[in-house]
Amino acid sequence: MKRGIYAGRSVAFLGAGLGPGAVAALGRANRYTAEDLENEAAGLSNFSGGMSGYTGEGDDFLEFSGESNGSFMDAIHKGKIFNLTLTNGNAATRTALLCPGLVFAAAGLIADGAFNDASGASGLTGTGNPQSILLFNNFIRNYPTLVAGFKISTSNINQFECVLTIQKESPFSVHESKIINPAIYASEANPNTTLITVGEAFYMDNQTKISYQVLGSSSVNIGLIFGASLNPAKALRSKATRAKTTVAAVSSFRGR
Repeated sequence: MKRGIYAGRSVAFLGAGLGPGAVAALGRANRYTAEDLENEAAGLSNFSGGMSGYTGEGDDFLEFSGESNGSFMDAIHKGKIFNLTLTNGNAATRTALLCPGLVFAAAGLIADGAFNDASGASGLTGTGNPQSILLFNNFIRNYPTLVAGFKISTSNINQFECVLTIQKESPFSVHESKIINPAIYASEANPNTTLITVGEAFYMDNQTKISYQVLGSSSVNIGLIFGASLNPAKALRSKATRAKTTVAAVSSFRGR
């Protein structure tokens, strides 16, 4: 057993499980953030965030467009689509929250019919298809979802310049924002001035805040393509079904 010194105190550890990088990380831990230490720890594991050959197919906890044989490989082609239409009846720009983050009742959260924007100003209205925005909001709150991409259509070409600002929320730290700008997906190869397809994935869940501006006197439709959702309820049903099959097989064997 080796011994090391960390922050003025003696720390015992098994040398067989730690490499030089890990020892150095312990020595520097008093001036590293938790995120830095997580990155160091990742180097100690033979699991680096990916599993060779894993596609999600057959995973009880994942739901792909309601299909039992879906996977991440074809999610963007078979994904569920939710169409969200936002209209701004004011001359001034309004900011809506497509995802509220940790505060579910945050001002600006999209809703069926009229709702206020993130600053409390009125003028926005929303509609959902094939179901209500209310059901959509509660689905996202309960089932973390990977959005594989989205289509955005509007008659106001300037609306394409409005970005999605995506930020993970935490009571312990402030995370960097991810910006998705639909306008960069417009090109000579895609001369359509009313519809743009954005093939960039992002997450919608109860830890993620997504804000989006709607220009004055404008309407925009956002077609979200759902890739995969984490669904514990589906997992329970799948496991119960397999258990019934096993019990039936065992009972049949014992009855011989």
